[in-house]
Amino acid sequence: MENNLVVQSNDLILATYTMTTKEKELLLACISQIDSRPDAPSINKQTKFTVAADEIKKLFYRDSNAKNIYRDIEQASNRLFDREVVIELPDNEVLRTRFVSSVLFSPNTGKVKLAFAEDILPYLTQLKANFTKYKLLEIKELSSIHAIRLYELIVCWIGQYQYSKTYELEDFKYVMGIKGKYKQFSELRKYVIDKALEEINESTNYKVSVEYKKKSRGKGYEGLTLKFHKKTLDKLTSEDGTLSQATIQAIADNVQFMNDYNNHPSLSYDGRMHTDAFKREMINIIQREPESFNKPSKGLESYMPNIKY
Repeated sequence: MENNLVVQSNDLILATYTMTTKEKELLLACISQIDSRPDAPSINKQTKFTVAADEIKKLFYRDSNAKNIYRDIEQASNRLFDREVVIELPDNEVLRTRFVSSVLFSPNTGKVKLAFAEDILPYLTQLKANFTKYKLLEIKELSSIHAIRLYELIVCWIGQYQYSKTYELEDFKYVMGIKGKYKQFSELRKYVIDKALEEINESTNYKVSVEYKKKSRGKGYEGLTLKFHKKTLDKLTSEDGTLSQATIQAIADNVQFMNDYNNHPSLSYDGRMHTDAFKREMINIIQREPESFNKPSKGLESYMPNIKY
């Protein structure tokens, strides 16, 4: 199961909801069983997805807390049934629905069988574009629901060619599903932001940093900026640990790099035919999929200029 792909519409990734870590793990274990491709067999509200306690235990538990697996799954099942999700639609419309329409927990077998709500299925199936995907194993080491939530957002943002996000604190809390909570900045930073960044930086393929915006009047903070990149780009970072746009631009401008990677599979026809389009597209491709530059002795670092920051 750990190699299963979790695929969700970007609208669902950006939706607002409240959920515990155990509920999220159970939900993702079921989502990862869905074949989201446009030509996949259709799924409806009667389709059931089954997850066994042993599968959850193997993927998300450590020996020290595995004894609570049955209790955790039963509680997560009951709570997940009640969870609401709010999805913002075009024309200022807002959809309020639930993730699941039914949940069956069997204490004798330790299995959960659930069906997704009808209105949530379009965000999980028949996806052609504007979706986010990652392997289930990528979040197995994340114990905080806030870390999982932020991880999904980062994968989504990078897929949309965004490598930093700026929020007012209240807007950030809304996106993270904690509106009305952590009213003290110190609590928000300690229990949500710092913990999420620590787990993502230690246990995933991404590195994320944060800068806080002070209030224009008085003490305290009113906003933040998140910056993130894949760890395979660490050699392309500035002294402050954030990605150097100057270095990436210089690599894209490098004539030898252009000769070596003019046939990159992610380049468009225009990118292969025109120098300006090549440079423009490569800036995003480098950040989105740096691992794809894997020709022998032709990794990204071999094209790095000597830039003083």
